[in-house]
Amino acid sequence: MTRSPWNALAATLLLAASPAASQEATPKVDAARRELNAATFDAMWTMVRDTHWDPAAVGAPWDAARAEFRPRAEASATDDALRAVLRDTLERLGQSHFGIIPRELNEGTAEAPAQREGRSGATLAFLPKDGSTGFEAIVVSVAPASPAAGAGIVPGDRVLAIDGRDPTARVPAGTGRERERRGSLAEALATGEPGASTTWRIEPFGGEARDATFTFASDDRPHAKFGNLPPLPTELTARELATDEATRLGARDRRIGLVSFSVWLIPVARPFDVAVDRFRTADGMVLDLRGNPGGIGGMSMGIAGHFTPKAEPLGTMRTRDTEITFTTNPRRSSADGKAVDPYAGPLAILVDEGSASTTEIFAGGLQFLGRAKVFGSRTAGAALPSAAEPLPNGDVFLHAFADYRLPDGRALEGGGVAPDNARPYVRADYAREGDPALAEAVRWIASQRRDTPAKEPNP
Repeated sequence: MTRSPWNALAATLLLAASPAASQEATPKVDAARRELNAATFDAMWTMVRDTHWDPAAVGAPWDAARAEFRPRAEASATDDALRAVLRDTLERLGQSHFGIIPRELNEGTAEAPAQREGRSGATLAFLPKDGSTGFEAIVVSVAPASPAAGAGIVPGDRVLAIDGRDPTARVPAGTGRERERRGSLAEALATGEPGASTTWRIEPFGGEARDATFTFASDDRPHAKFGNLPPLPTELTARELATDEATRLGARDRRIGLVSFSVWLIPVARPFDVAVDRFRTADGMVLDLRGNPGGIGGMSMGIAGHFTPKAEPLGTMRTRDTEITFTTNPRRSSADGKAVDPYAGPLAILVDEGSASTTEIFAGGLQFLGRAKVFGSRTAGAALPSAAEPLPNGDVFLHAFADYRLPDGRALEGGGVAPDNARPYVRADYAREGDPALAEAVRWIASQRRDTPAKEPNP
């Protein structure tokens, strides 16, 4: 199971449980700093006013936000203080894909990122507590040979504390954008500084609580850079379920391909083409897009074309002035140029609260078309097309400029993509099956009629 490939930015944009506290005392700042602060605020505010798809949302309310927050921005004594004011201002919009990316994150290159996160190999999720409105932190996956695996952490473990702190202390309740924040918080808690040690107080399912200590491993995946965004880890993996694994999951004698990629950027496009060719004769395919935060929206049309025999609408992007329908682009040639038909077998897509943006456009569109079944947990509900522009102080402003709707008019923003699970997964499911979303997806694939015997895998 993959998670968001860029925790530092995710936490920066989404993690805050509440707007930053107002400055009670205004520190002295010199004239040059005040001028730069004001220019930075004005640039951000103006971009929203001029590019937001809904003029009514950035009329009088946005003017009022400027009157309230600009003096605070101008008086900010530090970069972090200014960023906090800018984020408070953007909170008034109540929408995803508005955030400030610190310039420090953008100083690296694809070959030498400015910041690498430390990975535990564990994925956390906040599941509702039985009989209460609160949440509990549950381990929902552990990567093989990862630091967490080495510490004996397994799916279904409840995390009671991380370095002595309650991981659920700042979990926002709600069914709207709160899912996006919960996904980001879970991701942030499972990562840290490379080489740093951490101690998790865990309670195994049906067992006694104990401490598990491990050291975060460096994220050494290849990175790619796109536009004004910092370098992003960009990884695609593809494998065929082993015979014993498929049998254990209820798909004896079925060939099932499993493909996962971390972000929608150009470097994954050709490897994805090759992966589809590899599984073109398989009995089913599973795309694991859990933790995939999005990327280039237009890629959804080409990737979806691997699975649709004719051009069909995924949804519509609406800016202030135009509407653009995202339409699948049927792929009729293989990676090496041979004539092929799009893959017609059963397709399952795995998602969670960390699946956002282009991932939601893709999964929601294919689910609407009846071309794929979706398994996991409801997605982030953060599906607004956005752009990244530099600000006068060197930070980058990520801002949405369009709305996006499914072909039937349903908004993905706020609502997200609801999975086709038989029911929501609970802690016992993770303890029993390890990965209930994959297990249910495989069982669904096995239930589909197979017209011809499985062919041998491609070399």
